[in-house]
Amino acid sequence: MEFAPKEGYLLLADISGYTSFLTASELDHAHAIVRELTTLIRRELAPPLRFVKLEGDAVYCFADTATFRDGERFLELVEACYVAFANRLDDMIRSTTCRCRACASIGSLGLKFVAHHGTFIVDEDDGHTDLAGRDVILVHRLLKNSIGEEGMTSGYAFFTHSCAARLPLGRDEPVHAETYDGLGTITGIVHDLGPVLAEIRASRSHRLTSEDADFETAAELPAAVAFVWQYLVDPVELQRWACVDFSTEPDVLTRNDAGRFGPGATSHCNHGPGGTWFREFLGWQPLESFTCRTVAPGPDAEASRSVVESFELVPVTGGTRVTIRVRVVDRTPELVDGFRQLASSLAAMWQRRFDALRGVIEADVVRQGETATP
Repeated sequence: MEFAPKEGYLLLADISGYTSFLTASELDHAHAIVRELTTLIRRELAPPLRFVKLEGDAVYCFADTATFRDGERFLELVEACYVAFANRLDDMIRSTTCRCRACASIGSLGLKFVAHHGTFIVDEDDGHTDLAGRDVILVHRLLKNSIGEEGMTSGYAFFTHSCAARLPLGRDEPVHAETYDGLGTITGIVHDLGPVLAEIRASRSHRLTSEDADFETAAELPAAVAFVWQYLVDPVELQRWACVDFSTEPDVLTRNDAGRFGPGATSHCNHGPGGTWFREFLGWQPLESFTCRTVAPGPDAEASRSVVESFELVPVTGGTRVTIRVRVVDRTPELVDGFRQLASSLAAMWQRRFDALRGVIEADVVRQGETATP
């Protein structure tokens, strides 16, 4: 049997503080807590990553290079997983009434990621998947590193330079090196996830609720959240379905000062009636929601043409529910009432778009298989 080498991402998500937590706590409670957390991590990463196996407290996954057309989607997946992990820890701490050492020590746990882009062989036998190759050994060795010894936070992602080169990381991210027998010196970038968590949590204040919205519509799409997310935020993917009514000219995107999608980024799009629409992104929670201020084209005052839009993604059985909420910026009664009278035509427009998006996703799900379906 021949095995063709593949190129792609190798990722290990490892719960830090696991050993002392398990050995110094009541085993049954400690094991149940770690099991819940590793289950959460796996669900957050796969799909679009492919799960290989659980290695103690570490979740081991991979993906072909083609799974992420834009490396920022891979970076967002890691960040979103960390946010979900941190939120779950907070929920556990708040909700537990148990006084055992394990439950009292939940806050001592952290999460770190090591990621590498390289070459590997996928060995699938009797329903089981495993990987082989030098780069597979390398990413596992990286779990044992000295990053914590240098005072770094326990919430971090270490991206080797071969991986970091594909990601929109800031220039001021610290460089780190490790040396291993047989592998030599491996260098990469340490991405501190503490500030990311704070920024994403603060960004949620911009998200519209149903009570805020002047218009709301939703649809269920047959793919995992991480798969659907790219169609909503990636200009190339957006062009494949959002142009069913209007121009096919691609969006012109200006990234924020960090070189990322998110607060401060802007886009000029031709996917609405009347010409070019301007968007400024206000809130950004990767794989969860984003909010933007949109200015429609026209001769009227800018305030009368401005709306805030929130797009929210929630996993459901068999796929993802996408909810869109819109609120008029100028709360003059005439403008608000006039906008609300457009609800039926807006709903019809979004139905056409959702139908087009569903067709694109269904075709891509067939092509990408398990990396797309929940």
